[in-house]
Amino acid sequence: MRNLRLQVRTDFRNAKLPSLFLSLVLLLTMSISSAPESNAASLQQTAISQASWFSSVTVNFSGDNVSIASDGIPNWMAEKYAKPNAGIVVPTSASDVTLDFATHLVSKQNLNYSITLSPTKASAPTTTTLGPIGILVNGAVLYNPFEGDGKTVAVGNNVYLTDTNGVKWGFLDTCNGHPGMGGMYHYHGMPPCVTSVIDKVGGPSHILGIAFDGFLIYGDRDISGKIISSTQLDSCNGITSPTPEFPAGVYHYVLTEEKSNRSTINCFTGTSTISKSGSQQQGGMAPMPGMGGPQQQGGMAPMPGMGGPQQQGGMAPMPGMGGPSQTPQQPQAQPVVVAPTISAAPTATPTPTFTTLYKAVKVTQLVCQKGKVKKSVTTNTCPTGYKRLSSKSITKYVATNLTVQP
Repeated sequence: MRNLRLQVRTDFRNAKLPSLFLSLVLLLTMSISSAPESNAASLQQTAISQASWFSSVTVNFSGDNVSIASDGIPNWMAEKYAKPNAGIVVPTSASDVTLDFATHLVSKQNLNYSITLSPTKASAPTTTTLGPIGILVNGAVLYNPFEGDGKTVAVGNNVYLTDTNGVKWGFLDTCNGHPGMGGMYHYHGMPPCVTSVIDKVGGPSHILGIAFDGFLIYGDRDISGKIISSTQLDSCNGITSPTPEFPAGVYHYVLTEEKSNRSTINCFTGTSTISKSGSQQQGGMAPMPGMGGPQQQGGMAPMPGMGGPQQQGGMAPMPGMGGPSQTPQQPQAQPVVVAPTISAAPTATPTPTFTTLYKAVKVTQLVCQKGKVKKSVTTNTCPTGYKRLSSKSITKYVATNLTVQP
């Protein structure tokens, strides 16, 4: 009898083993399959939290998403733009445009985008439409390469007008951006006025922003500081390669200064998580002020830090923005690195207030050598004892504080 009971217990335990084994295998499989995704989201969050988000941008994390809020005002704009005349969708000649101040054409937006931290490649790319397709670290949005007709490449078809002072102003500014429908400033290519602040000269590109499908956006320099050509990118302007934040490599989009439809993102490799509903997210927005559509009630107020009386018949020029060089401007503060959770608590504005200008200055960079030691200097002559090897002209952005009356 005792042997019989022992045999029954043994049979019972043996009967449970297959079921228990299958459960363990299932749990292990689920753990392995979810681990890469969880780890990827964690790495993405760390990288995004350490990016050089400007102080006007609020970044928060919740679950598998990052929320980015901004007023859409970039760190620099031109003083004036060649604004399309009423009824003109895409200007093709000087007769299609009229000069107007940026403060009349650009208005604050209420941007708040929730984007996945775990982007994955879709089975097929999705063509990007008109309107915002991503947001950059300075809080301004990114568009695809095309203008309102869906076929004219913005960076390759600029139109200019010269003012009474002999200064030439474009439909698109030197940072590859301009005002758009509904007063939304946006970029159609890599903005040097942003990359010059977050990247070192000759160094690699760092995180420039994030596309609405969750994949990160970079400038056109690889991990070694070499220019990335569009021939190295896929059809959506993406590439898998090392970056400062992902030395082992990561798929990301690359913006270029090429005067073609490869200047920005042509299509989403992943799936956009941004809904087309909501005024700040629509592809077809309200007409640009001055383009024949309704003006905002009372007109647009001056940009923060740009207060002051208007001249009769027009807006007073923005401080530090006069002249052909179109000096880049950084309102309020330089970019800051944000923590994973960011407080949106308001800060008091001093009186008078200060704004930082980044003035573009052309200088000569020399490569000098003494024995086996080489150094680069931005002076007219090499240091004593050094021999001049080569020289080239470069652009430096010199930061200066400007007092602005409130």
